[in-house]
Amino acid sequence: MKKESTHTKTSLIIGLIFVILFTHLPVAYTLFYHNLTGAPTAEDGSMNVTKISSDRKIILDGEWEFYWQRLIASEGKQGGKADFLIDVPDYWSKYKINGKWLPAGGFGSYRLLLRGFSYSNPVTVYIPDFGCAYRVFIDGELTAESGNVAKDSEKVYTVTRPKIYPVTLNENDEHEIVIEVASTRFSGLYKVPVLMDYNQAVKEDSNRAGIRFILFGIVIFSFFILVVINMLSFRKKIRFVWIPVMSILMIIRIMLTNEFYSFWQNKVFFGLSYEDTNEFMFFVTFALKFMLIFLAQEQFGISFSRKEKYGFLIYYTVIYLIYFFIPYDIYNRYLTILLPVSTFVLEIYSFIKICFGRYHLKQYGIIVYWGIILAISGLIIDCYYINGNIYLNMSMVLLILLTICLIILSFVSALNIAGVYRDLAVSSSRLELARKQISIQKKYYDMLSEQMIEMRRIKHDIRHFIGVMKGLLEEEHYDDLKRFLGEYNKKIEIDPIPYFCENVVANSILGYYSLKAKERGIPFYCACSIPKQLLISDIDLCIVLGNALENAIESCSNLDNPEARFILNEVRVLNNQLLIKIENSYDGCLNFQNGKYISTKNEQTRGMGILNIKKVVESYRGFTKIEHNEKVFTFMAAFPLSLENK
Repeated sequence: MKKESTHTKTSLIIGLIFVILFTHLPVAYTLFYHNLTGAPTAEDGSMNVTKISSDRKIILDGEWEFYWQRLIASEGKQGGKADFLIDVPDYWSKYKINGKWLPAGGFGSYRLLLRGFSYSNPVTVYIPDFGCAYRVFIDGELTAESGNVAKDSEKVYTVTRPKIYPVTLNENDEHEIVIEVASTRFSGLYKVPVLMDYNQAVKEDSNRAGIRFILFGIVIFSFFILVVINMLSFRKKIRFVWIPVMSILMIIRIMLTNEFYSFWQNKVFFGLSYEDTNEFMFFVTFALKFMLIFLAQEQFGISFSRKEKYGFLIYYTVIYLIYFFIPYDIYNRYLTILLPVSTFVLEIYSFIKICFGRYHLKQYGIIVYWGIILAISGLIIDCYYINGNIYLNMSMVLLILLTICLIILSFVSALNIAGVYRDLAVSSSRLELARKQISIQKKYYDMLSEQMIEMRRIKHDIRHFIGVMKGLLEEEHYDDLKRFLGEYNKKIEIDPIPYFCENVVANSILGYYSLKAKERGIPFYCACSIPKQLLISDIDLCIVLGNALENAIESCSNLDNPEARFILNEVRVLNNQLLIKIENSYDGCLNFQNGKYISTKNEQTRGMGILNIKKVVESYRGFTKIEHNEKVFTFMAAFPLSLENK
């Protein structure tokens, strides 16, 4: 048990470390991207990519020229002076014009000169999972667009999946990239643009879309499994009620995820702009995290105090209200990192309490724990990703990890419900055995009752018989007396009811099968010494003795020579063990398949007797042994009787 607990503790700590490292390595990679890769960065509105292979993806980060409230490519006003240099990716609401902070909503243009880039194949600029409306131009030619770019904020409409077009570069070494952005809340290029081969971009986008729908199909399938399991186990496992609810939230969160939202925008979410669904997306995220934490608590039997539960609820509520009510420009300016980190701290606290607290792990709990780890990791990464804190395209991470989590939950739920029905089957089997035991005891007591009735009848008639014998004796009719006594002896002859031991159950089983053996002409010998009380349950004793004797009688009955039939039983307690030894004659033919002795009683119960005996004996940490020669089959079993050995 201690070794198992150590392994569990190790797994829990590894999970905790996994959450911390896995969720923050992409952020760390982004922070040190240029140091690790040697990739250039834009300075003063231009980027020199001479040293970069032309077939590589080029991350277009760094200082871009920014034109506030101007669409320079659409309006043909590229010659104007930029308002200032802006970092990409970043929010324009972090910058000032004439001493005033820019608002979250509005429109503007980004301009970058790309130097030293020559590529013969068509290219495009791809902005993954971007929440603003935008148009991208390369050398004045439209190469990507998403949503509706407009000066009027009421006409701005955002779609997360862009349309991309091929652009063949001119022969110049210098190329102009202009990105026009309109937004109601996200404040510009908070996601990094990527210059890449057009055909590659189309292929990757198509592959991601295909994978998304495959995974989503798996998610829906897992959800229906959970629903069915919930229906089957509602009365037995009330806790399953809220797991399908959590699964629905996962499905909604997946549909709201980044580029995947574009597939459901008009079908499910009434055509709402991506920017308009963010409050709902954050609510679903917080609700999911809250439920996942308490799922973990439920699996480990850890009770959070009332203060902790209310603290969690208030904490998440306050964070959500801050996000809901705070002006977008303030959120973009100060809280894009703070809010994800603050929720992360609470989740780490919960996992630390699970890892180092006193817990009682439920069956399959460690598997569920890792499903929770993956789900929360996916939610944390996605939060960083949609806020522009990660360069790597991780739009698939949340979908993959939530899919794995749902598969785990449905798999474990299926195992749990299978266990419930298995327990019902075992209970049904034990009930049937109990009925069989009662039937055996009833037959045994019926025979005892019949014998007692017969004894009372004989006792009632005996005075008449004594009178007759006295008369014959007085008249010296000795031949008649001898004949009368012979007839009387036959009349009162009663088969004695066998008595073997003090244990009522064992005695009735041995008595029943001894009479059954007698009916079939099988000599039945028994040396039995079993105390009145045993630590072995009556049901288990019935399984072992009943099946062993049933098999012995069956084997003897198959012998053609009645003279060769016999059953020899020895049951006694020795050295704190119950020893059972049953020897019987047989025809020398054994059905031995896959390492098991197979009975021939009927096709449906072949081998079940010995198998059930072994299961019972092994549950008491005992052992069974079988020996045989050409004529005699011997079965032996030993039960430790002390509680320490159980």
